[in-house]
Amino acid sequence: MVPTATPPRELPTDLSERFELWASGIPYELGFWTHWAKTQGGGWPDEFAARMNPEAPLVPWLADRATATGLTHLRVLDVGAGPVTSIGYVPPPGMTMELVATDPLADAYTRIFDALGLKRPVPTTFAPAEELSAFLPEDSFDIVHCRNALDHSFDPIRGLTEMLRVVKMGGQIMLYHNANEAESEAYSGFHQYNFDVEDERFIIWRGATRWDVQTELPIRTWIRARRRGHVAVLIEKRKPMPIERENRFRARFAETSRALMNLIIRRSLG
Repeated sequence: MVPTATPPRELPTDLSERFELWASGIPYELGFWTHWAKTQGGGWPDEFAARMNPEAPLVPWLADRATATGLTHLRVLDVGAGPVTSIGYVPPPGMTMELVATDPLADAYTRIFDALGLKRPVPTTFAPAEELSAFLPEDSFDIVHCRNALDHSFDPIRGLTEMLRVVKMGGQIMLYHNANEAESEAYSGFHQYNFDVEDERFIIWRGATRWDVQTELPIRTWIRARRRGHVAVLIEKRKPMPIERENRFRARFAETSRALMNLIIRRSLG
């Protein structure tokens, strides 16, 4: 099946079709970042310079949260970071930091930047949001950050569940996204889901499908959500995730493998 020019507004029920919708956005995404790297930012040269500067301080909203933890050493995960993280590299005074950046297109980004001889302060490594704990230790990060990326995933609830697996007890997930971007972008490229806040509750929706995130997550959490131009969400982990590692990974491997195979078959058949 060849992706349609206008993606359906309603969410497909079949995982293979959902994955195919997501995968259809890969060529645009790689084209954008290739141009961005070649032109050193294109229309955003200051952003390029900041991302490539190892002395860039943590962005203010993250620096404030880091200070509030009271920790002297911080482990931060930036999910869906793109080729180069945008959150900065230097923590507030009196604190050291270990930063890990992940993205499902990490290997392609490495080829792009290596071909151009561009050295990134923290290279992005491969890990889809939906499978973080397959690549990263559980309960290992103080802060998990995601900006304008989770709404581009093929399963944001699963992505949030995985973020809860890798963040420490009492640790926090920070989300910062454009409001209802998939709707405004007609579900093109990686724009798959809409993020919004209703009555101070974090809502994810597409077409008639809606999730009140607080009720969808597998453990008790504390969530603060606000919309002031952007949707900003803070989720605190307050309960351990259930231990079901072997069966969980077997089931998810089978599910994802079948979806990937169906995608390959459909594209092969045209």
